[in-house]
Amino acid sequence: MTRLFRNQTQQELVEARGKISGLETEIARERNGKKDKDIKMSRLTTEMAQIEAKLIGKIAETKRKNDDLEAQLRTQNTEARDGKAKIGELEGEINALQSKNSDLETQINRTMNLLDLYQDGWSYLAKTASWYKVIEQRMSFDEAEAYCASRKSHLVSIHSQEEHDFVWKLAKPVSSYGWFWIGLKRNPDKKNAFEWTDGSSLDFTNWEEREPYSDTHAYLHSSDGIWRAYYPTNQYPFICKRSSQF
Repeated sequence: MTRLFRNQTQQELVEARGKISGLETEIARERNGKKDKDIKMSRLTTEMAQIEAKLIGKIAETKRKNDDLEAQLRTQNTEARDGKAKIGELEGEINALQSKNSDLETQINRTMNLLDLYQDGWSYLAKTASWYKVIEQRMSFDEAEAYCASRKSHLVSIHSQEEHDFVWKLAKPVSSYGWFWIGLKRNPDKKNAFEWTDGSSLDFTNWEEREPYSDTHAYLHSSDGIWRAYYPTNQYPFICKRSSQF
């Protein structure tokens, strides 16, 4: 019986040793697995650190490029503002030159127009800034006014002694004893009051004594410069007056 117990004990020891050996193997395997995991984790950590470093580098590079772009944009915006300001300045200069050119053209045209008037026999009186011309062709009052209108003028209106003497001196060389229509006539819509055909105010007259009677249209007599009135259908030479503003 003792031998049987001893054999049984040995058998149990063998089994226990087998289990211990199995456990040791399993523990070793677990340790090796953990070691592999630690190695893998370390490798992953290293890779993550490398990736993070690359990302940080990329972010820094992107920020640098973005800063460069912003600097370029600021420069371009400044240049654009300066360019717009320069364009505005140039446009202002162009407009000023165009205005000056327009003024010069107007002045040239006016000078040429005045030269044409002078060459066409018109005489200028600075006080009235007007041109005057004696037309020797005989016409009725209305025909004479129409003729003057076709030359951008009216039958002459007279507003001072100086202007009267100027007009009279123009008429005398044409005829020393003649009648010349001037632009003064009665207006039946205004109680037959006299008025100038150019619409200017009646602020000067040089009627002969007891004139104008009942006649309706005025003329100037070249012998003495006196005004008289007569029928508008009579045909006389006449005097046109043209403003320098035409």
